[in-house]
Amino acid sequence: MRHVLVPAFAPFFLLAAAGLAGACSSDDEPSAAGTEQAASAGSCTSVNPFSKGEECKEYTGAGWSLETAATDCAEYILGAPGAFVAAGRCTYPETLGTCTVTNDDRTDYVLVTPGSDPAACEGAKMGCEVFAQGAFAPGPTCDGTVDPGGGGSGGEVFTQPYLVCKDPLPGEPAGKGPNGEVCTWTLISACTEEGRHYEDYASCDDVRTQRPYYATSPEGETAADDPRLADATYMAEVAWARSQVEASACVCCHSEDLAPDGASQWYLESPGVWLDSVSDSGLAMMAGLADSVALGAFPAEDNNGFDRTALGLPTTDVPRMRALLLGEWARRGFTPEDAADIPPFGGPLVDQLAYVPGPCGEGQGIDADGKLTWTGGSARYLYVLEADSKSPGVPPNLDVPTGTRWLVQVPTQSDPFASGLAYGAPTGELVQRVPASGKPAPLTSGETYSLYALQDVGVPITRCQFVAP
Repeated sequence: MRHVLVPAFAPFFLLAAAGLAGACSSDDEPSAAGTEQAASAGSCTSVNPFSKGEECKEYTGAGWSLETAATDCAEYILGAPGAFVAAGRCTYPETLGTCTVTNDDRTDYVLVTPGSDPAACEGAKMGCEVFAQGAFAPGPTCDGTVDPGGGGSGGEVFTQPYLVCKDPLPGEPAGKGPNGEVCTWTLISACTEEGRHYEDYASCDDVRTQRPYYATSPEGETAADDPRLADATYMAEVAWARSQVEASACVCCHSEDLAPDGASQWYLESPGVWLDSVSDSGLAMMAGLADSVALGAFPAEDNNGFDRTALGLPTTDVPRMRALLLGEWARRGFTPEDAADIPPFGGPLVDQLAYVPGPCGEGQGIDADGKLTWTGGSARYLYVLEADSKSPGVPPNLDVPTGTRWLVQVPTQSDPFASGLAYGAPTGELVQRVPASGKPAPLTSGETYSLYALQDVGVPITRCQFVAP
């Protein structure tokens, strides 16, 4: 087996201690911290499906009513209901800290994260400030232990995508790569060759660092007397679709045999028709009825013929897969128009792509000597872009927007770097990705540019625009 060296892609967002729902994984400051707090419309206690830890959300804003707070709790994280207590408080003997979130519609809330492990403090702070966009106050466990500037990653860093070429398994035909090898990208949106199994040719452990993995029960299952089970033509199509998924990195989280803690939401081994384990919104995404652009996609020619640009599920035969998935959508009683209200998939990644940066604030931008500064802590990626460039997203197709003037990053296993880097002058372990060689074009005095500092891919800590001196 050989690893083919390619231009480095960027790591993704961290999920461990903070979790993607670190945005919902800190809570309160009142009873736990002993400080005064506004009257509450209630509290919601739930288990974060990413961090697997308990958390509590207190509804403090005047925009909440008991009814709206209870509804929010019932749909707390990814539809997983929490336990709602009217006028209740979040009280724990030990806490990592509290996260106060203020919204324009007055639906303010406070999140409190219980815990006694100081190692989790940076992750709780990052989850609050980056994902929830709140103000973090350390609790007794984290008091004096949290880096005021943000510090390290606070969780697992995304493994940079890499291409692996290896000999086919015994009994399998020669691959399409050099010398008959099978070449497969290690990336959540990647696929191996049709008819093969992804886990045989790439690392699922690395893939699971690139997307929030959590185990949860499937949406449904096939009834024993379902007439589809006797339809040989239909079941052959279901089996073909399963083989397409088995060739993709989707299996890393959606196979009971491969996912370490159990499959996430839907799984290929579901008895009968595996599609029955997929939620309605998930099916809409697979069928291309719901937007999943923010998750990234390879062109088919770079992905062993698999296309994920037309549908949400990668396939070598778009019309055939679309027909199966739209048929299932119709069988559930829906029309294509019914999917119009399903929000785009990707959570904070969607918000990142749509974000329009405003003027840089104090401690952000560039000085007369060309030194770039940012706030929020150390970074793994630093971008200088044209003012009208889109925000950077995920690899393989969204992480280098048109108009990127300069992009530097650190390798996956390296520590992030501090604010104060001179434009066009990477130091230490920093790798310049754009331009591929030589120095970037000089900035034009008086022109406006965008500055993005990322704690990891999809985890911005500074997004603003500055005027070149």
